[in-house]
Parts: sequence; structure tokens; C-alpha cells
Amino acid sequence: MSGKWLRALLSRDKGVFAYGVYDALSAIVAELAGHECIYVGGYSDAAAVGLPDIGLRTMSEIRDHAKLISEAVTTPLLVDIDDGYGSVNNVRRTVREFLALSQVAALHIEDQPFPKRCGHIAGKEVVPLNEFVGKLKVAIDTKNSIDSSRVIVARTDAFGAAGGKFDERLGGDIDEAVKRGIAYADAGADLLWCEFPTPDPRTAEAFAAGVKRVHPQMNFAFNISPSFSAKDWLTIGAHLDENLLNELGYKLRFSTYPGLLEAASRVFDSAVAFKAEATDGIRNLKNRLSGHPAESIKKLIRLENYLALERKYDPRGGEKQDSSQGFGSKHN
Repeated sequence: MSGKWLRALLSRDKGVFAYGVYDALSAIVAELAGHECIYVGGYSDAAAVGLPDIGLRTMSEIRDHAKLISEAVTTPLLVDIDDGYGSVNNVRRTVREFLALSQVAALHIEDQPFPKRCGHIAGKEVVPLNEFVGKLKVAIDTKNSIDSSRVIVARTDAFGAAGGKFDERLGGDIDEAVKRGIAYADAGADLLWCEFPTPDPRTAEAFAAGVKRVHPQMNFAFNISPSFSAKDWLTIGAHLDENLLNELGYKLRFSTYPGLLEAASRVFDSAVAFKAEATDGIRNLKNRLSGHPAESIKKLIRLENYLALERKYDPRGGEKQDSSQGFGSKHN
């Protein structure tokens, strides 16, 4: 069902934007804010446990991370499966494991070797084209055997990978990126994603135009990455916006870790305030959050549903709640 839902969003004239979260609670908040698609990335998963995105997290760890998010929301998820975590056999198992999660509508797989790294960290390489095509095909065939409505996004890091040809005008190997994009479309990818080092609209246009010469109906995904610098957004990225990306065929636009970045900055500001204010810090925080959707974590995580289940099935559930004080008690 999640795949059909996402495909319906992608078929709209405006396509869809996916907001990047870092855990189940941030996914609940994103859904509450009205996002129609949620991005579950390896960068956020790794950073949330204090690690860089350089292939240190395992398939099962990322799957468990996605499972918690899938169980917390009803919104379709776009999930990062890195390079598939190994050989074609690993890819097959990975796709099976992730598509067992009901809200996972789409997976993206990339052409880096294992262990992969974030597309915005130096030292990237790409595997031979035919090697990745094999992995992509097994991902697609496995997906189709489970639910053909789900979506496979093929990502290439060839534009900025080590060993590529540096295009002085665009700043990367656009020829290799386009060549791979065409091959991945030939293999049956639903969407193509080329990772770029900056928000330069010329690179987005060059990749899309190159692929569309062979696959005129192909659609694309674009990473509106928090790793792009503020300076880049003010200069070369000044004219990159939702309308332009949509016109170029980037029907799936997503930002990988804005939730993580916001959380880290807000926690820092809060920690500084509490260091100065101590006891007054909580008073000021509660006053500031009064009426805000995040005022009560208990309500955000839907504690009342768990208490209602307890009342319904536990013969002493209601008695225990009503005879004590706290959230959900008749005395509270």
C-alpha cells in the first residue's frame, strides 16, 4: 500500500518532497507537521549514535532503525540501503528485510563499493558499472517478487568520485554520471539520483538532460542536502528551487538530515540556557513550549493509546491507573 501511495504522489505535477528524520520521534513530529513522505537516511542514523557515515553501521542496525520509524508513522518512507551491504546475495537479503516493513515505500541503492561513505565526504569511489547493474537488477527483481508497487531509486556517486574526469564548468564527471544513469534506467530503476557536491542548477540540468536523451520519460530524485554550505546556497544555488527541479524531472526531492541538524542546534541552545539558568531553565522552557505541538512528549508518542489498551485487556489496568497519580489517571 505504501508503494502505491508514493507512486501517486510522484505522479502529481509537483511530485513530492521528503523530510529527513533521525529517529521514530522525529518521524512522528514530521508526520504531525504534515509531510507526505519521510526520508530515513544512513547519515542521520549514524550521527544519532555518534558515528560518521562511512559504512560503520550494519544492515541489521539500519533495518532496526527503519523498523522503529515504520511502526511509529503511517507516512510512506524512502529508506537508504547504502550499497546493499555486500554482494548480490546481500542485496537480495537487504531488500527482503526492508520491504518486510509496511511503511517502506522506496529504497535507494548506490554504486559505491563497500564500505560506502556519505556522498559529501572525500574518498568516494564507484564500482564498475556492470557490477552495480547486477546489484540493481537483483534489487529490482526482489522488490517485484514482493510488491511491484514499491520504488527502487538508483544512485550514482560517479560525478564526484575519485578517479573521475573533472569537468571545469560543472566541477565533476558529468559524462560518467550520465552514462551510468542511462545504464541504470535500462536496468529498470524507477528513479535516478545523481549525488552532487553543490546545489548548482547546471549540474542538475546536465544530468537530467543527458539521461533524457535516451530515456525521455525518466524521473529523478534530488538530495537537497544540509551538507551544501550556506555560501553555496547564496551563490551558485540561488536559482535552484522546487519549481526548477520539478520542471527538470526531479519528482522526488528530499533533504537528508534537517531534523538531525535542527535537533543538535536546539539541544545546544537549550544546554547553554540550562547551564546559565539551572532550575529556571525548565520554567522558561515550559513557558516557551506552552501550546506548541511538542509541549507534551507523552501526547506525541500517543501514550493514551497504550493506556487505553491496558484498560481494555488488563483486568486490573483501569484500577491501577485510577488508583495512582500521573498521566491518564482520573486523579490527574
